[in-house]
Amino acid sequence: MRIGAGIGSRGTMEVCWTLVILYAVFVLFGIVNIYSATYNVETPQWFDLGNYAGKQILYAGVGVVIITVVMLLDVNSYEKLSWLLYILAVILLLGLPIFGHEVKGNKAWYKLGFFSLQPSEIAKVATALALSAYLARYKVSMKKISHLAIAAVIIALPMVLTGVQDTGSGMVFASFFIVLYMAGASGVYFMLGGAVVLTFITDVFIQHYELSHWWVFAVVGGISVVVCAYRMIKKKRIWGTLAFAVVVLGLYSIIHFYVWEGVFKEYQRQRILTSLKLIEDNDGVGFNTYQSEIAIGSGGWIGKGFLEGSQTKGNFVPEQHTDFIFSTLGEEWGFMGTSLTVLSFAAFLCMIVWVAFRQRTYFARYYGLCVFGVFLFHFMINIAMTIGLMPVIGIPMPFFSYGGSSLWSFTVLLFILITLDAHRKDFLPEINTSSRR
Repeated sequence: MRIGAGIGSRGTMEVCWTLVILYAVFVLFGIVNIYSATYNVETPQWFDLGNYAGKQILYAGVGVVIITVVMLLDVNSYEKLSWLLYILAVILLLGLPIFGHEVKGNKAWYKLGFFSLQPSEIAKVATALALSAYLARYKVSMKKISHLAIAAVIIALPMVLTGVQDTGSGMVFASFFIVLYMAGASGVYFMLGGAVVLTFITDVFIQHYELSHWWVFAVVGGISVVVCAYRMIKKKRIWGTLAFAVVVLGLYSIIHFYVWEGVFKEYQRQRILTSLKLIEDNDGVGFNTYQSEIAIGSGGWIGKGFLEGSQTKGNFVPEQHTDFIFSTLGEEWGFMGTSLTVLSFAAFLCMIVWVAFRQRTYFARYYGLCVFGVFLFHFMINIAMTIGLMPVIGIPMPFFSYGGSSLWSFTVLLFILITLDAHRKDFLPEINTSSRR
């Protein structure tokens, strides 16, 4: 049972200042790297709105206003308004094909004067709140297929609507499935997800080397026959094995005959092949990653110094202030700088998990895990893109990459959690702090 109405119930807030300080450090260091990545000797002023660093400073200033509003709102309002915000986000996503502003072939933004709004960023916050609100409902259990299906739809709807316009942004919503596992969903579903990924990669290799897809059916079918024969000898049921084989082959058929050719565009297929090292295209789709790897590698142990990166100053890395900001960090601050950044962000993620598990309500706990999943996915995928371990899918680095929409959405995500945590003692415990439900 909840008591009080948030701020007025106790009059005090126990803010997690560690998260606040890390947030401030990341945003400031991000501005420094954006300034370096887009440095122009003709307009060297930090606060010039004609350059990206100046705009990012403005966005950070607006972020302070957003933080103030988030922390002053009634703490109960986030759960109450979660579904309204979710419906609004879905409507905005539905309107993109008609009213969206096209940038590089993707209608993923609304043009609002000098500023572009990306609805997928709003959808991340809305989905985290709505999913947490649903999971926190009385008698909702991820052990029940119907409840699990509803939770999956809450995630899948914005994921599909976003992915239609921007595949990379759509993939971010997959991070919310981590929360379903933490809420009690069976690990079998996640094994199935791993099977989908493995099946996709297998199909990419098969198509690249022009092998017959019937080999997959033969191998899976052969293994299934052997496993079924063994289970029959042991007098055990074989239906589970047969069902798994049918699902795997069904997924493979969808991926092979539809997804690769029907869903992915040519440049996306080339990026995947390049990231898997099946082809080398350093002058084409692999150019960004190739130049990023050169920039990071040239930084050595301690880096070349602020504003001294030759790759950065020569504009060799496209989109270096957004998706490839990590390459600026690597070139100018070296292995020591990148290691410190990675370790700091790892500590930031650990702190989020710790904060999530000390919450007294299901809503706050699940929301904290949603925040953790989003930040983890963004950070890992962005770095993997810049060093060639993942195809380039347009995932920004939290707090470091340029962009108002992304900075504000990350800010809202984090400070809603900080606000919920600050008022956790305004609630009677719904859950034992050591339980996982």
